[in-house]
Amino acid sequence: MADAISQMKEMLDNLGADRYPEATFHQVGKKVPRRLDGRPKASGQAEYTMDVRLPGMLIMRLLDSPYPHAKILRMDTSRAERLAGVRAVLRYDDPELPEAVDLAGHVPAAETVLPGIAYFQGQPVGAAVCADNEAVAEEALRLIDVEWELRPFVLDAEEALKAEAPLANPEVFSFGNHYNEVLLGPAFTEIKQGDVAEGFRQADTIVEFRSLRRLHTWAAPERPCGVFRWCADGVEVWVKQQRPHVVKRVVSSWFGGIPMHKIRIHCLYQGASFGGWSQVNWNLGPMYCAAVLAKRTGRPVKWVFTRREDFFGGEMDEGAYYLKVGAKKDGTITAVEGRAVLANQQWPVFHFMKHLKENTCIPHLYGKFLTVLVNKGPNVPTRCEQNANTHTQTLVFDHIAAALGLDPTEVALKNDGAFGHDTTWLNEQKKARGFPVRDSLRECIEKGKKAIDWDRNWHPPGTRRLPNGRMHGLAFTFAHEWDDSGGSSEMAIRIERNDGTATILGMGCDNGVDAEHSYCLIAADELGMRLEDVHYNPRFDPGFFRMTPDSSTNMAVNGFAIRNAARILKRQILEAAVAPVAQTQRGSFPPFFPGAKAEDLDMKDSVIFLKKDPSQRVSLAELVGPSRSAGPMSDNENLGVRTPFSVPLFAYGYHVQAGTYHPEHIYIKFCRQAHFMEVEVDTETGEVIVTRVVNVNDVGKAVNPMSCHGQQYGGTYMGVGRGLTEEVVHDPVTGVMLNGNLLDYKIAGMLDIAGPIETLLVETGMGYGPYGVVGIGEDIATVVPALLGPAVFNAIGVWVDDFPITPDKILKALGKA
Repeated sequence: MADAISQMKEMLDNLGADRYPEATFHQVGKKVPRRLDGRPKASGQAEYTMDVRLPGMLIMRLLDSPYPHAKILRMDTSRAERLAGVRAVLRYDDPELPEAVDLAGHVPAAETVLPGIAYFQGQPVGAAVCADNEAVAEEALRLIDVEWELRPFVLDAEEALKAEAPLANPEVFSFGNHYNEVLLGPAFTEIKQGDVAEGFRQADTIVEFRSLRRLHTWAAPERPCGVFRWCADGVEVWVKQQRPHVVKRVVSSWFGGIPMHKIRIHCLYQGASFGGWSQVNWNLGPMYCAAVLAKRTGRPVKWVFTRREDFFGGEMDEGAYYLKVGAKKDGTITAVEGRAVLANQQWPVFHFMKHLKENTCIPHLYGKFLTVLVNKGPNVPTRCEQNANTHTQTLVFDHIAAALGLDPTEVALKNDGAFGHDTTWLNEQKKARGFPVRDSLRECIEKGKKAIDWDRNWHPPGTRRLPNGRMHGLAFTFAHEWDDSGGSSEMAIRIERNDGTATILGMGCDNGVDAEHSYCLIAADELGMRLEDVHYNPRFDPGFFRMTPDSSTNMAVNGFAIRNAARILKRQILEAAVAPVAQTQRGSFPPFFPGAKAEDLDMKDSVIFLKKDPSQRVSLAELVGPSRSAGPMSDNENLGVRTPFSVPLFAYGYHVQAGTYHPEHIYIKFCRQAHFMEVEVDTETGEVIVTRVVNVNDVGKAVNPMSCHGQQYGGTYMGVGRGLTEEVVHDPVTGVMLNGNLLDYKIAGMLDIAGPIETLLVETGMGYGPYGVVGIGEDIATVVPALLGPAVFNAIGVWVDDFPITPDKILKALGKA
């Protein structure tokens, strides 16, 4: 381990992580009520992919399987083809459809591009129809006559492991329904640390329990969609997803290869995604069909999912968790052993006990998870891939604290550490990396306890009845912050001639976190410009692609790229201010600061000045203005045309952040988060009312505090919905989804939290991003759902470990149902 840590330290030293004193920031960290996307979104002027309307555009719809597992024996599309307004029908048995299509990996192509076999009810299968409008396309689908071979299906992951269970996908996984260990091996499916048998021998108390996590989904407002158009000089693609640069690469591989310079990608505003269908592979299957139909019809083709189609799939934490925890009387956890059976994980590499390894000094850990195929839609990272981790850690700590009769905040602090080592070791690692030695978890807990008045309000389970007759519950959980650990980014900045404003270049998807404003803050601070002089439109392709929002790494990775570009550009600006400007016909303009060197200058508020005499100054607009142009373009000065400033002011920044998603990487996360919740439980109806939530996140450095608070607010509502009401329900007899809409699938709204949400930030500077930044975007929505478990337990004194915690489950636990 020592060698691995040494190698990691050397790698991290090369990141150039900054340690800025607070006084050096002029824009970063300021609470500015400005969002670059605020006015267009609030006014209804923002254009989304769903809004795209092109001349002659056709609408494509896909045939959905009515069965959870079935094979097409015969399909007659003749009636659909004859319907007025239908322009083309693409069939699964079309000889021009290739057997394999590059869809950026993760699932077999046969499952995503018009297969002849359906593996879940609602899967796009068999045929794609494009017509003049959506109504005609829908009618054409109803006219397709299909003879099906119905196959046995399985919906439950534990049932799928039984010897008599049918194979969920025999064509691809003929060896059985359990596939992650077969494909990836124990390095990904097991966590081993110490000796759990010895750890349990040392324990004074051992608790064992089983928890269930039901299927929940993304439920984003804008439905999945896209547009494909063939042009005389290439193709244009409009995407609703989070990786436009990957789309460009993948599209270039289609149809024998399309040169990259002939592909124009548009990534407009997005009506949220939260992961889900925005994951590249499932998104690109319909796009490929649209490309084929657009080529055949000679017209642009737009594909749009129905709301129900958007519900086929969910988060990767669906399944059963078996956990055993041992601890000493003082709350020191000696061992944790776990087994999880998870359904349909499309990315089966995120272990459900990894946070216990990364966040604690628990010396003995063993966990193994099985990824099992069932006949439901794909389970992909849905804000986010850490759901299984936070679910496990919350329940482990709160179950053992309750068994010991201890305050869970004290149990968390007693077991703080990483990789089985305590905080003394952790502090040594902070010093080795140049970080301040601060106790992030303790700071977060103390701040949260004070806000919620923990010491006065916390009580033994089931002991406090409120005047209104309901039972009062109070709960706490914690985790590390993520992420600042992987990805790459390329971004650029140019100074606009004539007015001296800065334009940031770098395509990226709109993911709702006000990222564009954050990058403007960094650029303005590093350049020494006014914030209103820095602009950014990420929705077109300038040849630079920033890091995608995967794993909440935007700020860490893109922040470095924009910082690097700004530092190079500032040097260029200062050098231009001390250099003469050559002219072809009139000699040259003298420098603004004759005899000075670039290092003698600085810039603040978009004004360049001499450090030793700030009264000698010139605005950036003057430096690049028309009066400094290089003269007429011809001898005829009456033309009034002048050549531009001779030296363009432009710089790009590139950054590759160290990755962590490989078993050999030892990557220590120092920033923590803590969350507190108060609830009231009606023991007659089983209703849970959330009355107060306190979020405390150590973000390292809050570049954009307003954005951070926005993620805390939004994540709280998402988490409460997932913990109490959200579940995609399938009929166990037919395998059909029963609630694929936003009425029957209940997400939390503004009225579903009865009391205040307090959002607090800690800034220790211990993240690996620029200025010590670490991500926050996915955290709260991921951590909060499991917090409902200990909150309800503290109220009623009985554990309900089946999520979501609905009223019927509470009444059953109380013996009333």
